[in-house]
Amino acid sequence: MLLKSCLYFILIVLSLLSVPILIYSIKNKRNRKIVKIINLFYIIYLLIGIFILPNILELDIGFEMLFLAFIAIIAVICYIISMIVCFQKSKKPKETTPLSTKKLLVTLLFVILPVLLFAGSLLKEYYLITNSDLILVYKSKGNGGLGDSHTFAYAINEKHCEETSLGISLGNYSLVRYLPKKTQKINNVNNISDYNITLDENHHYILVYKNNKLIHKKRLNSLYFNISFDGGFYINN
Repeated sequence: MLLKSCLYFILIVLSLLSVPILIYSIKNKRNRKIVKIINLFYIIYLLIGIFILPNILELDIGFEMLFLAFIAIIAVICYIISMIVCFQKSKKPKETTPLSTKKLLVTLLFVILPVLLFAGSLLKEYYLITNSDLILVYKSKGNGGLGDSHTFAYAINEKHCEETSLGISLGNYSLVRYLPKKTQKINNVNNISDYNITLDENHHYILVYKNNKLIHKKRLNSLYFNISFDGGFYINN
């Protein structure tokens, strides 16, 4: 899963979970500690995912983040209400059943799963970037309207041709910090040693040739059109 898509997926899932967790905290008299722990971590995850990660990782974020931020803030409010409900119930006479091993494992699973999912996607993209021969960045202008443009990149070698989203918020300029030291700037996509990279006539596919042999044909995201080359890097691995 693309790193940017992974972030969106996690934000949406955590936001949607806020409603059933709130209902559970209201109806259930047990497991208040578990609910409070999960609520706290999910509030932190949502805030970090909206306000920090896109900037730190320099992801190309569009206007869809405004919608995600809106539902995330509503979810944070739900989680806060859920925590208040749990604290209020804690003041009343209650059972003193300690947390079982099973409940601790369930809590840990809920807390750590979003982190593992995002970390896996991040490490995958970083591996692709640092273990490829070429990193090519493209601009999709779309119809030219506000918020209609996209920046995307492909990590390419003989074995793979994979889209990446890490470090391309400013195109090839912001990507530099994630690259190995031994790199060579590419300003002309038609002038790459051993490789010939083209887009098909309708901009539906990226075609990768090496020594005049087609080695990769990957379909582009349907949102990408009116595409131009933004720059890239040849990596001396």
